Amino acid sequence: MKISTHAKVTLLVLLVLALPSAAAEETKKITDSSIEGEILAGPQWYVREDPNDSAKFLEYRDVPNGFVLERLLFSWERGGGRYLDLAARDVGQLDQRVWLDLGKQDVWKFRFAWAENPRRWTDHANQLFTHHDHGVFMLEDAFQAAVQAAPASADTTPADGEWDAGTKGALIKSAVQTSAPDVSVGWQRETASIGAEFTPTRHWTFSVDAQRERRTGTAPQSLGMYFALSPAEVAAPLDFRTDDARVGAEYASRHFNVGARAIFSEFETGTDRILWDDQLFLTDVAVNATTANPGRMQMSPWSDNRLFKWEVYGGADFAGHSRVSATFSRNTTTQDDPFLPKTVNTLLIGSTAPLPASSLDGKHEISFGSVSLSSRPLSWLRYSAWFRDYHFDNQTPSLVFTDYVMTDYQIPLCGNANACGATTNPIQRRSLPYSYEKTNLGASAGFQPLAWLGVTAAFDREGLERNVAAVTDSDEDSFKLALDFDLSDSLTLRVWGRHQERRADEYDAEYFEESFPIGEANIAAANEGERKYLWTDRDRDMATLTAEFSPGPKLTLFSEATLARDDYLDPNTGKKIGESFTVTEDRNFDTIDETYVLLLAGRIDDKITTYAVGGRFTPSDRWNLYADYTWEDREYRMASRYRNVSGGIGTDNPLDDWGSDSKDRYDTANAGFNFDLTKDRRWRLDGAYTWSKGTGEIETHFVPGGAASGDTTLTEFPRVKTTLAIAQTGLTCALRENLDFAFRYWYEKWHERNFASDFNRAYMGDPGNDPGSREAVYLGLDFEDYSNHILSFLLRYRF
Repeated sequence: MKISTHAKVTLLVLLVLALPSAAAEETKKITDSSIEGEILAGPQWYVREDPNDSAKFLEYRDVPNGFVLERLLFSWERGGGRYLDLAARDVGQLDQRVWLDLGKQDVWKFRFAWAENPRRWTDHANQLFTHHDHGVFMLEDAFQAAVQAAPASADTTPADGEWDAGTKGALIKSAVQTSAPDVSVGWQRETASIGAEFTPTRHWTFSVDAQRERRTGTAPQSLGMYFALSPAEVAAPLDFRTDDARVGAEYASRHFNVGARAIFSEFETGTDRILWDDQLFLTDVAVNATTANPGRMQMSPWSDNRLFKWEVYGGADFAGHSRVSATFSRNTTTQDDPFLPKTVNTLLIGSTAPLPASSLDGKHEISFGSVSLSSRPLSWLRYSAWFRDYHFDNQTPSLVFTDYVMTDYQIPLCGNANACGATTNPIQRRSLPYSYEKTNLGASAGFQPLAWLGVTAAFDREGLERNVAAVTDSDEDSFKLALDFDLSDSLTLRVWGRHQERRADEYDAEYFEESFPIGEANIAAANEGERKYLWTDRDRDMATLTAEFSPGPKLTLFSEATLARDDYLDPNTGKKIGESFTVTEDRNFDTIDETYVLLLAGRIDDKITTYAVGGRFTPSDRWNLYADYTWEDREYRMASRYRNVSGGIGTDNPLDDWGSDSKDRYDTANAGFNFDLTKDRRWRLDGAYTWSKGTGEIETHFVPGGAASGDTTLTEFPRVKTTLAIAQTGLTCALRENLDFAFRYWYEKWHERNFASDFNRAYMGDPGNDPGSREAVYLGLDFEDYSNHILSFLLRYRF
């Protein structure tokens, strides 16, 4: 077996670190110090791979084929309290972890940590664009010119399921198939941190820490937000760096403590703009004075920011086993990246007004305060109370943009003179800095009236106030009750339940009209009946029953059942989401009110039921078995409606109402055993198996006679099914007290059937597939199934 250079370096490190162990006894005698540790290493290899190097299998980890150093522990202690601890996992791999601590007991310590892991997005991706520096993606000029001059895509001569030769769709499909090379989509995350702690006296502790996190690679990025203009997708460059630094001090005595911390954080991205060629146009092509097909487009994906936070905290003990704790913190985050130009379309640049500012000058402050009391005055009574306040204060200026360019394509104009003055007026937008405040006030009490009964009750009120939202003021009350029954030495039961009621002051579906200084483009542009579930009234009920039964010392059985249900209500009418209500209003300004029946569209309800059973059997001190099984069902219903704009006026037709019912099912099974093959426990056998399956089903329903987009023949989507199975077994032999080896077998299989991703490829616009995206260019992201068998021989040496 060939060993890579990386593995050879790792082996050398292993041998060097093992050297001190050879002289551990001698060193201990001379210097009164001790050295101990553990090394777990050996070769591993793939017995069978299908497919090879699966991205799903390696999505967040590295499983190499060759020599591995799975674990390294090294500890040194010397008289006077001095120590050094080193721990490492998966040394030399892309998902390795390293920790180092050294210092003098109760005086000072220094710590260092290194962690890294990959993120893989797909097994294969193809990119027609060529990536240049600084997030610029380009296409061949000849290709763009040919597509620009080609006629619209058609499938008529003959109707053979292929775009006619020479059409836009045929040219783009051919270019993707012949000129779109493979591209890597994924990044490597690396985090390094150092810290020190100093305790000059038994009461004072000072600390300082610093951390840097770096992510480099690529990430999928959707382009062309306006679907009619060549949507595309690229592997955008990703270069994130986050630096954190913090200092702290704490004074602690027997009955109280106080402390303070200060934190500074800075986030920087190496890509502040993505600029890409439009596959439909080589040059900017005018349509009219406010519309021009762009030869290239731009967007701003990320922005830099800085944060400073300070915090003070403390607590004190009082009589009756009581303690009061308090915390207050405030952090300030700023962001002042320059604005991008409104457009890179040369035919529209001269038609736009200047930006209202050169940059956002963004700033928000977060203030957090909490006070809590906990007490146990009697052996059978305990209680607690708390108050928390979280205030997100957005101090970013509100800017008015007198016009804007939609995806480098069009300057939107007023669609109805009654809405915004004149159809020649550009639509203006005002940024609305979002702020909110959340408070919690609650208490809980627990007591034991009988030897076999424990009771816990709690209440919490959460209030939310927002300055920009459909619901600006809401409260949610939570009631909790738990009963614990110790019915005998072999049987215990626990019943737990919670009821929550969230109520809002009112629901303003058109709250964002404030962001249109001269009015929206159309009359009744918003869906007046739409209700976002996070702002609606909600009734939530949850209940859990658990039982544990031990008929003897060798057998323990347990079971659990959980039910959770949410119902969503309209704050204005009191009706459930999914029902309809009637409004009268004059939308066409003819002085006569029209009547509209509006569906309360949104999430109707949720229901989650979970059942679990399991047990452990230990027939002797040499072996035991364990197993459990869990069923989980999640159901939710949605109400929706197709809505169009005609003559600059939003339309509402009950025939366009539709909805969907979804059901997800998760089954999970676990089983395992541990077996000492010999009485002296030199030979041991263990194994574990995990199996999980998730299924998803979506059914739709509609009113016949409505819009074509709702009158679909697809009343039931194809069933989604994902299965994961993992089996591991190992045979261990102890050669000496400090030396053993293990043969390990690891099997893992993942299979997914998903109609939404299984057919993904770089070009999706075939006539029989999705004609609506006939000019789109994607990456073709998808994970393939895998089935891996891995054997390893690991040697563990303790010193």
